Amino acid sequence: MKIIKSIKTSVAILNSFSKDTPLLGVTEVSKRLGLSKSTASRILSTLEQGRLVAKIPANQKYRLGPKVLELANIFLSGIEWRTHAIPYLMELRNKTDETVMVFVMDGDHRVCLEKFEGSHELRPMLNIGGRYPLHAGSAGKLLLAFLPEDERKRILSRTGLPRFTSSTITGAKALEKELLLIRKRGYAISHQERMNFLSSISVPIRDHSGQVIAAICIDGPTVRFTAEKVKEFKILGIAAADQISREIGFQAHKNPYGKSTNT
Repeated sequence: MKIIKSIKTSVAILNSFSKDTPLLGVTEVSKRLGLSKSTASRILSTLEQGRLVAKIPANQKYRLGPKVLELANIFLSGIEWRTHAIPYLMELRNKTDETVMVFVMDGDHRVCLEKFEGSHELRPMLNIGGRYPLHAGSAGKLLLAFLPEDERKRILSRTGLPRFTSSTITGAKALEKELLLIRKRGYAISHQERMNFLSSISVPIRDHSGQVIAAICIDGPTVRFTAEKVKEFKILGIAAADQISREIGFQAHKNPYGKSTNT
C-alpha cells in the first residue's frame, strides 16, 4: 500500500503532543521529526486550519485543537457497549471507593477509555486517552493474556519488556507464566509494577462471542490494597464485569470466571 508522505508526517506531528509536551513550537517539531522549519510550519498551519492544532499567540507555540476532542467524542460514542457499562462502573466505584477505569487495546499499548474516581484524596493520576504499557499493570497483563499467542508474541517482540519499577516483569518466561495464571483464574493483579506505591486488580469484559474486549481496573495506593481488600475487590469487579458482559450479549454454559451459569 502506497503511503502519502505528507499525511504520514502530519500524523507524526500530532503524535508528538503528549501529557509531558502539550505545547510545541515549529523549531521543536522540526528537530523532533527531522523536518525543515518551513515544512514543519506549513504542516502546522494546515493542521491549524483544520482545527487539529491551535496556535497560542503569547508564545507562538501550538497545542492540540478542539477538533481532536470532537473526534474523540465521536470515537467514544461509536463504542456501543460503553453506554451499558457506565452504570455498573459507577456502582463499582461507589462500592470500592477506589478509582475504576476501563482499558482497551490500542496497537502495542492499552488506552484508558473511562475513569471514575473514588473519594480518597490519595488516588492514581491516569488520564482518559492515556496510553500505557501492556506488560506492566493488571489491566495491560489481562488484555495481553487473552490475545492470540501469535499476536501477543508480535507485540512483545516490538515493545520488549522495559522495566518501570523493581516489580516490573522483565523476563519472557516469567511473563508467560503470569499470563497463563491470569487466563486460568480470570483476573489479574499488580502490585507496584508500573508505578511505585500503586496496586490494581483487573477483570475482563467479554462481547457476545466471548472475546475479551476491555479490562475493568480497580486502582489505588498499595497501602489500601490489603489481601482482604484485594479479595473484596476481586468479587465486586468480577460481578460488575459479568453484568456488563451479559448486557452486551455474552452468554455461556460455563462462566469464564469458573462458576456454572444458566443460559
